[in-house]
Formats: sequence, structure tokens, C-alpha cells
Amino acid sequence: MKRFIYIFFATLLAMMWLGINVYADEYDGLDFDYGSVLVQLKPQITDAVSMCSDPFDELNISDAKCIFGDDASSISLFSDKTEPIIYVLDLENPSRENVIDTIEKLKAMPNIEYAEPNYNVYEFSEPNDTYYQNGKQAVLDLIGAKKLWDFDIDCSDVTVGVMDSGIQTNHEDLIDNIWVNTGEIVGDGIDNDGNGYIDDIYGWNCGDSNGDVSYVSNHGVHVAGIVSAVTDNSKGVASVARNAKIASIKIFNSSGKSTLSYIIEGINYAKKNDINIINCSFGGAGWGSTSVSIVKSAIEAVPDIFFVIAAGNIATSTPQPDNDRTAVYPSQLTKDLDNVISVANTTSSDELSSTSHYGATSVDIAAPGTVIYSTIPTSSYGTMSGTSMATPMVASAVAVMRAVNPNISAKEIKETLCSSSDKLSALTGKVISGGRLNAYNAVKAIMPTATPTATPTVKPTATPTTVPTPTVTSSPTATPTVKPTATPTIVTTVTPSPTATPTTVPMPTVTSSPTATPTAAPTVTPMPTVLTNNKIECEIKDNKLIVSLNFEEDDEVMYVAFRKGNELKKIVTPDIHDMTAEVDLSDTEYDGIDVYVWNGNMKPYAEVKQIEK
Repeated sequence: MKRFIYIFFATLLAMMWLGINVYADEYDGLDFDYGSVLVQLKPQITDAVSMCSDPFDELNISDAKCIFGDDASSISLFSDKTEPIIYVLDLENPSRENVIDTIEKLKAMPNIEYAEPNYNVYEFSEPNDTYYQNGKQAVLDLIGAKKLWDFDIDCSDVTVGVMDSGIQTNHEDLIDNIWVNTGEIVGDGIDNDGNGYIDDIYGWNCGDSNGDVSYVSNHGVHVAGIVSAVTDNSKGVASVARNAKIASIKIFNSSGKSTLSYIIEGINYAKKNDINIINCSFGGAGWGSTSVSIVKSAIEAVPDIFFVIAAGNIATSTPQPDNDRTAVYPSQLTKDLDNVISVANTTSSDELSSTSHYGATSVDIAAPGTVIYSTIPTSSYGTMSGTSMATPMVASAVAVMRAVNPNISAKEIKETLCSSSDKLSALTGKVISGGRLNAYNAVKAIMPTATPTATPTVKPTATPTTVPTPTVTSSPTATPTVKPTATPTIVTTVTPSPTATPTTVPMPTVTSSPTATPTAAPTVTPMPTVLTNNKIECEIKDNKLIVSLNFEEDDEVMYVAFRKGNELKKIVTPDIHDMTAEVDLSDTEYDGIDVYVWNGNMKPYAEVKQIEK
């Protein structure tokens, strides 16, 4: 008997040890938040419906917050395109063990696509150990900023989301370029513009779920100045993008910590507020594969937002600088997504920084990021170094590209930045393009300079004098419409401007870019091509819903959805006999009923029939 007991306890201890080791193998050494879990729901219709009751009621959680996509209670189940629905769950009793236990329970639930720790994310910047000023902003000449300013391109219609530690909105060199949500009334505690965020005047604080985007470290303020400090105002620093707007998407706290859920919520905020570009001067290694999939889902769902992401610094992420060998996220997503570009850091002498990450297949381009002079609190200036500083250099260039051509695709932006970069031996085999950013080359490459001159020279063959007429009249009319206040300072500072104007300033190309809009608009709404004049007729009789279809098809599927307020209570798929279906309304709570009829390819045969109680 004693021998049996010894064997039993030895086996039990072995099982316990093995169980601990399973956790150790999967999560040991990983840095994640002990108070929350990240969850993505499955996109299938039936699963989404069943999620409309509380999907997490079996778990010990204090709050379930939808941070991307529409909440399950109000999602459109019958849309042409399904976007990911991502939650962050706050645990009732925060601990490492509870995170792991909750994840295991979630993974067993049929409606869960992914369940992952909410991994911590840290800023990519080096400490300001050296403050030597090598011409302060001389690196801007390396990337062609002086020649680019000759174009006098106004970027005020482009907004860059600085996803960081907050910014100083009243900084003397930022205040005029701060994005302002004019649909909100300051401090009234009401979501005036109905975008789902209360008092988001200058952006959104994802950590505290409020509109307080004030800085908690120098990092975000410094990044913002590189993106779009006010240029030609006789003070402070200049930026590549003239007058681009800066929206603060605050994801870091005072200790430089963030989480994946804050990043995803920030992306959702950008999506809902038409923010064109997001600067991501942060990242981390060791993300789980499903965590990567969740963040990838969110970025992939917003193809019109261009993400400029830091490749990483040795001192703040991992001792292995080669991202091909040790993946750093979200930078690594550039390998799969057209709307992501990964940025390494070069010095003022065009060498790869000794602290910069690189990757022959996982980092796209480099940009100056060493001893960069920019804005810091409070209304001051200083230097910082790292891929965190190189990244906004690229983001600023992208803002100019978007200003010149608002309809340019993410893929074209990425390819143009890489192909137009200055090829450097120091970057050969280190980054995909082998080059360092040249903002002037990138912008010039997307300007169809042949178009304005080709039109007048082909048609008016009899009157050669008409050729110079369009070029003369287009130049002065374009100049005041772009930025009249900036013109005097540019002319005095940049001496080559007069010679560059006739040949280089293709202002008609900026105004011609909207011609792409009419071609894009029809492709956005495919529904009318699918819908016909078919009709759905409904009546409620003897506590039954009777649906008649006023058309004949051979593969119709009917969905009847019951709503209570803005909550979807349930959905049924009745059988159709002789183009008629019946649904028993007994024991069914509803304020309204929606009837959908689709074909086998999930396209509508008729307009949705809505019945209110």
C-alpha cells in the first residue's frame, strides 16, 4: 500500500511539473499585461449571432470592451465584407495565472478565433546620451527636403496619427499643425459628432479611454515635431511635410508601457476619423503567432491607412539586430501587408546606426534617425536618436505624397519610397530597398509632369503661342491656392526657387488628382448590381410571420433576424416552400424583424424587409 501511495504522489508531482512546464514553454519569459486578455471573434455569421448574448459570461472578467470593428450587439451580419471583431477583456483578479487560465478557457469556446495575452509594447528610442548638434537639422538636406520645399506643397488636408506617448498640443512649433476635431464641443462630456468618442478634441487616449492626449514623456512630442513641426515660422525646427495635421493617438503611459489592445483601439480610432497615416515608433519581440494575427487583422482591415513602423533598436528590444532572425512586431508585418513599411536608422554620414535593427527581407528602407533635432516639452527643442526618429521622417514624406495624390494606393506609396531611395553600400543586404529615404525623389516620382505640357502641345497645332499660355497661367493660380502665407519665406530662404519654378512646380498635377475619384466611386458600391426588383411581402397572422417572395429563383436562402432595441436577439433560417416561409413568433422577444433573402453566394436577391412591432 505504501509503495502504491509513493507511486501515486510521484506520478502526481510529475504531472504537476509537466503542467507547469507546458505553461513555461508557451508563455515563460514573455512580457504581457496580467490584467487583460486579447480576443478576436470568428467572423462566421452563425457564430456572430450566438455571440450577441454575453459571450464571456462564463469567465471571471470585470469588463469586455470591443476595441476594433463593431460590437456584436450592433454588427451588420449581412454586409458584403466581414471585418474582424476584437475585444480586450479585463480580468476580475489580475495575475499571470489567471491570464493563462482565461486564455485556455477562451480557446475551448467555439466562437473564438484567437485568444492571446495582451503583450506589452515599448517605445523605440535611445536615451539622449549625446547632444552634439551636427548642423542640427542638416540631415533634412540628405533626404532632399530643401528641393522638396521648392514645390511649396500644402499638406493641410493630410492627417498623420502619432501613436505614441501623447503630445504637447500648445507647443509653440506644433500648435498650428495640431489636428482638431471640430465636431466636438470641449469639455461638455457628450459625443457631439457621434464617432463613439467623447471630447476627443485632439485625438484619443486609448489607455484611459478619454480625450486627454497630453504628453507623459518627451518621446511623442519629439516624434510629432519630426512629422510636422510648423515650417517657415522663424522659430524652432522645420519638417518635410508643410502644414500636415498631427492627431495624437496616445497609447503609452509615463513608464513607456503600452499593450496590444491600445494599439488596436488606436487603429480603430484612426479608421473612424479618416486619419490617413499612422506613425508607429514602437514595437517588441516575442509576440505569439495568434497575437500577430490579431494585430495583422486590424491593420489589414484598414488598407487606406498607411503604417510607418520602426524596425527597432538593440538597446530597447532584443540583442539580435537582424529582424530576419528575430521577428520584431508590428514592423515584421511589412512582409505580408502593402500598407506597412518598416524603417531602419541611419546616421548623418549615411551609415547604418550601430543600434538600429535591419533585415534583408523584413525591413524596407532606412532614414536619418541619429541625433535628430526636434520639439520636446515644454515648447523646447532637443535631440533624440533611434528608429523612433527615423520613422517619422518617412511618415512626413508620405504625408507629402498623399497631399500630391490623395488617391495613391498604399502599395504604390511603399514601392515608390523604396525605388526612389538613395542606394547606399552600407544598406546593401541590410534593408529590402538597399536605400535611404529621399523624400524629394519619392514625391517627384508620383507627379505626372508630362501631363500638363502634353495637353496643349498636341491640340493647338495652328497657334504655337498657346503653348506657354497654360504654363504661365497655371503657375500663379496654383501658388496662392496652396499656401500664400508660406510663399514669401520660401522664396527668401531657397535661392534656387525661381529657376525651379517653371520646370519643376507641377501644380496642375495636384489639382488633377481628384480626377481619379469618379473612377473609384462606382467600385465601392456593388450592391445595386446584385439587387433586382424582387420584392419580399410579409404579414403577421395567428402569431406567425408569413413571408412571400415575389420572384422565382432556385437557390434562395432566407434569414429572419429579431431585434430588441439595438440588440440582435436571435436569427432563424426558415424553409421556403413555394416561395413562402413561416416563422413561429411564440416566446420570441422583439421590437423589430429584418428579413433577408440571399443566393448561395451570399448576395442579396431583394431589398431587406423591415417590420416594426
